[in-house]
Amino acid sequence: MLRGFYEIHLEAGTGPMVNPFPLSRARRGGRAHAHHNPAELWRPERTGRYRPKVPQRIPRQIPDEHFDALFAGLCSHRDRALVAFFCSSGARAAELLGASCGDVDPGAQLITVIRKGSRALQQLPASPDAFVWLRLYQAQMEGLVSLAADEPLFWTLRRPFRQLSYHAARAMFTRANRALGANWTLHDLRHTAAYRMEMSDVPFDASFGTVRDQGAAREIGHDAVGVGA
Repeated sequence: MLRGFYEIHLEAGTGPMVNPFPLSRARRGGRAHAHHNPAELWRPERTGRYRPKVPQRIPRQIPDEHFDALFAGLCSHRDRALVAFFCSSGARAAELLGASCGDVDPGAQLITVIRKGSRALQQLPASPDAFVWLRLYQAQMEGLVSLAADEPLFWTLRRPFRQLSYHAARAMFTRANRALGANWTLHDLRHTAAYRMEMSDVPFDASFGTVRDQGAAREIGHDAVGVGA
């Protein structure tokens, strides 16, 4: 992007005489893989000088002791149920917040979500604690909001009651972080779920570095394990 910016000013005569972000010498005057032979393998090729490759970061997961402190700082049964579902099901925030009351099956300990991208319905197992906190939250809200099967599962705590949005859930999590001086995100809870699957004895394994079990990838909604979106 910076190279293109200086190219425009170079052509207009309003910038420096030399582009400070030149192409690599091997590629000067052409684009990467411009004359690639389909019969040969793709080989890595530098796009230009002075542009180091951005290192791939290891997905963050919340250690148990920090998670316990974070969970203890939550102020309502709704927030505890949300975080427990996030950390045990591996669902994305938008997927879980879009669930309705009829999507919960406490007997089988399953919650049904609409997957991002494919929009397919998928049942995810969650921890017993998540369903306990959810029931406490529903008992607290009984008579205040509708618990019909097609009604939202999570509501705001203040009137007028409405479906909890992603931004409201993120604000709740930010307040809990601020009390601890931490900077965890809702997506870190998803990584924590995958890490716990990897470290536990459940049939599906999740690995952040390599693809070891496609079952874990399907569990957290990925084509391959190791992708953190």
